[in-house]
Amino acid sequence: MLGYEEKVERLELLDAVAEAGRLARGLDQPLESLAHADQLDPLDVKGVLALRSISQRCAERTGDAARILEAQNEILYAEEQATTGVKALGALRL
Repeated sequence: MLGYEEKVERLELLDAVAEAGRLARGLDQPLESLAHADQLDPLDVKGVLALRSISQRCAERTGDAARILEAQNEILYAEEQATTGVKALGALRL
């Protein structure tokens, strides 16, 4: 069973992962704009496009991590509810 502090830490971790995903997705538009800027040479454009690709992969991975954490939280919550229910049922039998 999870303690209160561990629950808070898991929620904070989920928030941090979600924020990282938002930041990575937020980079996409400025990087796209930079890639099409007239004053950049071809090497700069390649670098900006590479950064954009990296930011997109980061957004995808943080999205995956968030889904995993949410699934784990659901499982832990269900296990905790089942354990609480079993304890309550045992107390009723006494």
